[in-house]
Amino acid sequence: MTSHRFIPSAIGALIALALTACAGGPSMTASPATSSSSDQAADRSGAEDRAGTVQRRIAETFDDDKVSSETTRDWVLLACSDSEVQSAGGITLRLAASEPVDSAYEKIRSEFSADSSFTAETGKTGQGAERLALSRGTGERYIVTVDNESLTVRIASFSECFPGSLADR
Repeated sequence: MTSHRFIPSAIGALIALALTACAGGPSMTASPATSSSSDQAADRSGAEDRAGTVQRRIAETFDDDKVSSETTRDWVLLACSDSEVQSAGGITLRLAASEPVDSAYEKIRSEFSADSSFTAETGKTGQGAERLALSRGTGERYIVTVDNESLTVRIASFSECFPGSLADR
């Protein structure tokens, strides 16, 4: 019978030792989590600022007198991996008149031609419209579509990936 009383006492002693050992270690909820969270907020803010600046430069390649209105989409988070996210946003321009697609894309290419970190490629959307994809080696991407049928220019922006998760919204 004494062996049965010994087992709960031994388990209790092991738990007490484990808790004592853990008490001296770093806290899992102390400042590293707070610092990490603020670092993630800074990473997100910086990524959105950088992507927003390029997004604005693209929009400004269209002459003011040809743009009748502009709408900016809020930034949202997209997953890059389990531990990284990116911000996605955009601008929609309403045109007063149609804009030749080739010359619009050429103006954008010209705006970024001096910066060798950018590459530009044209391709087709799922509906067959021509679009321009501009990307930077850091992982930033910008997709521009001029739609003369609806007199709309869509600029979709995707920042580089940074530490975080979709729970950070």
